Amino acid sequence: MVFFTCNICGESVKKPAVEKHYQMRCRGNNKNVSCMDCLKDFYGEDYVAHTKCISEAQKYASQSGGFAAKEPRNKNAQKQESWMDIIRAILDSSEYNLTPPVRSAFQKLQSVDNVPRKRAKFENFVANCIRIPRQQATQVWDILEKEMNKMKEAKQAELAMEKAEKAAALQQKQKENAEDEAPPKKKSKLEPTEDAAAGENANGISSDFDWPAQLTKLVSKQADGIFVEKLRKKLLKKYAKHLSVEDLTEKQAKKFQKRFDKQLRLADSLQVDGDLVKIAS
Repeated sequence: MVFFTCNICGESVKKPAVEKHYQMRCRGNNKNVSCMDCLKDFYGEDYVAHTKCISEAQKYASQSGGFAAKEPRNKNAQKQESWMDIIRAILDSSEYNLTPPVRSAFQKLQSVDNVPRKRAKFENFVANCIRIPRQQATQVWDILEKEMNKMKEAKQAELAMEKAEKAAALQQKQKENAEDEAPPKKKSKLEPTEDAAAGENANGISSDFDWPAQLTKLVSKQADGIFVEKLRKKLLKKYAKHLSVEDLTEKQAKKFQKRFDKQLRLADSLQVDGDLVKIAS
């Protein structure tokens, strides 16, 4: 708790008792106190905002010049300071439309640095120490609780937004790393040229190769006809030339054989007699 020295009479006074001191002991004088720890002077109501002061270690460290004391880690003090921030936020807010008695109660709480944070203890404290009626103490607590919940929701929303932003940034970074590390696509050694590939369908057979015309042309050159096997070999060379390759792949060769047999059966201009193919009469 912060202690002050009255600069009028020199008496040491606890912070909650400053107001009473000037009403009883130094009546008629302007308030003028000094903090016993940091030795800072406060005039009028300025002392009310002085809720936290330096520790003794920090005080003597500043006097020694070379030594720097570490700030003690007091979680309870941090929670109490947050609690006082809520009280100050309510006084500064226009949301609650505080009545004069309730505003006066909050102003009294602002000058105390050990306000309980539990409802039952809070109501007993303000009723016994600050002399606030219990019904009014309940109203003050309800406002405190509302502001506290609002601050919690705002903090949770802020944390959720930060978490979402970090997740999005991590996902984007992983995506960029995956794109950078992806191996280039390998081209098949047996892949035909672009012109030839453009003429092939999904089955590996050229879609613009004129099968009936090519078959008729080859057979018409032989007046007595041509054997099927010989016709197949001649047409295979033409087809390979059409694809701009020297040799067909195994898959392409199988597809070619099936297409050759089918086109030979369907050709109206040709006649198959055993192993011999002639122009239809």
